[in-house]
Amino acid sequence: MFVTCSSRGITDPSILQYYGDVIRQAIEAGISGDSSPLAFNKLLDEQVAWLEAELDRESGAREEQANQVVKDGDSPQKSVRKESGYVPEAKSMPEKLADRRAGMDTLLKNECVTLKLITPGQAKKMTRRFLGKDPKVAEEEVVVELRNTLYSQIRQFIRSHEGGPWSSHSAQSDLRMDIAATKSVRAVVTLTQHIFNERDDWLQENKGGLTGRFFGGRFWTKS
Repeated sequence: MFVTCSSRGITDPSILQYYGDVIRQAIEAGISGDSSPLAFNKLLDEQVAWLEAELDRESGAREEQANQVVKDGDSPQKSVRKESGYVPEAKSMPEKLADRRAGMDTLLKNECVTLKLITPGQAKKMTRRFLGKDPKVAEEEVVVELRNTLYSQIRQFIRSHEGGPWSSHSAQSDLRMDIAATKSVRAVVTLTQHIFNERDDWLQENKGGLTGRFFGGRFWTKS
């Protein structure tokens, strides 16, 4: 880790410590007591590759920002900034990483748990898996799991209610495609909420206010 950072001119002890902690926590989360040396080495290689990609991305962002400053050097805004004395505070690399993960962490621990797509324990494990990974890659992995859970629960409901609001083959096909089209945790949450509304409306209309258990063991009635 030190060699990778120093080769890119990064020597700030706080940044070195941050990345060291991220990699250590990611490795601890990814191995178990019976993991083989081969599995450990593979995980370590993955973390080094992630670190290199992350540092390259940050370097590219800094260069782009510097070029923009030069390009706008003679702009009217420059004189305004000088007169006001305001200088935007640049975020550190650890802060940028934390910002990119914060939105997903909140959705998983709150909305996804409330909707019974995952348990609180699963949410905690998923957020730990973000450590040492590009947030975009980590989100893609989580979305696959959420989609599978949602589809499994919908399929169970369809079987036990003769299709419910999706009784036709075309409706079920559209539903499957809608689920497959979700690419973010936010998209899965939004789609699940929409499906809940369809399900609740159908149950109220066809079951006379039936209450039951579904989607992880809970049924919500419309308020």
